[in-house]
Amino acid sequence: TQSRSSAASDVYKRQGGVMRFLSLFAGIGGFDLGLERASMQCVGQVEIEPFCQKVLAKHWPNVWRHNDVKTLTGAQVAKHCGTVDLLCGGVPCQPASVAGKRLGAADHRWLWPDFLRLVSEVEPVWVLAENPRGVLSLDVAGMQFSEWIANEFTARGYELLPVKLAAEDVGAPPVSYTHLRAHETPEH
Repeated sequence: TQSRSSAASDVYKRQGGVMRFLSLFAGIGGFDLGLERASMQCVGQVEIEPFCQKVLAKHWPNVWRHNDVKTLTGAQVAKHCGTVDLLCGGVPCQPASVAGKRLGAADHRWLWPDFLRLVSEVEPVWVLAENPRGVLSLDVAGMQFSEWIANEFTARGYELLPVKLAAEDVGAPPVSYTHLRAHETPEH
């Protein structure tokens, strides 16, 4: 088999140097728009929410779509998308978010195993995943998420480069959180 680094250089020789990507958990296409602005080509989108599917269909009318990451296979991707150089996605954050119950793998929305299965089946050269910072403090299979995900990618032959970004890191206004404090008021 070919090494990932030589496969990466082949990406730029094929298709006039255009990197082809598959977008999982596509939402309304935020990753897709950004990657296209970076001169990449969207070859497929996976999104379960009907409203989001309509938005994707309007803005990417000629892109193949599938509606559920749980039923998608690498064979389907190969048939409809051809070669995929980059697999990207913002795995649903509700199981990890500090705003929720943080059930992690016990939450039915924990779709990291499906994301990782598709990484194995599609075998892209690059993988781009996004999640809230709360995921880093989750316990998964008896270890911190960061250790678990590093093990999962290493087992698939990938090197992991975690990057933590805040809004202000990319020139956006800082996110401010308003904390409300409840207190008793004196009875009248």
